[in-house]
Amino acid sequence: MTAFTKQEALENRLDWEILRDGGINLYWRCQYLEADVGWFRQKNYQVISYSCDKWISNDAMHADFQSTLSLPNYYGRTLDALNDVLDDLAVPDEGGVVVVFSRFDVYAKGAGAGATPRGPTEASVVLHIFARASRYFLLTGRRLLILVQSDDPNIVFQNLAFSPVSWNRREFLSANRGR
Repeated sequence: MTAFTKQEALENRLDWEILRDGGINLYWRCQYLEADVGWFRQKNYQVISYSCDKWISNDAMHADFQSTLSLPNYYGRTLDALNDVLDDLAVPDEGGVVVVFSRFDVYAKGAGAGATPRGPTEASVVLHIFARASRYFLLTGRRLLILVQSDDPNIVFQNLAFSPVSWNRREFLSANRGR
């Protein structure tokens, strides 16, 4: 099965635009995020939402992932373990899955601010893992998209899973993010 039909690509659908550019979109304004989540629900996407300001520790984040993503009992609650099990996420052939990270900047500046042994912050690695999984699912004909809301209009994540991380189509210009 293909991830998109030629007609869907020509329609410039929201899912097409996000996946074409790497699978992750950033949001500053919550109303834009909510509107896009509504669009995904209308297109039969399963939406999984996280309030990242509640992740006061990486263990809290992993516990949240384990319960909401139905990760196996043997999930080791580390970033390596997340990378290993995310490919087994139940992503349906129809529609897909949208993962929403609200207030991700709070996690990125708090518990996720620590550097990993390879250098990037834990928050960046979390997004990198989800971006890689998005590409994996796209290659297998299924759709996994990640929507990241930040109260910081200047937040930047560089080339996660070797793909750019773009602001959504309404906030692409800095001027549209209050800057």
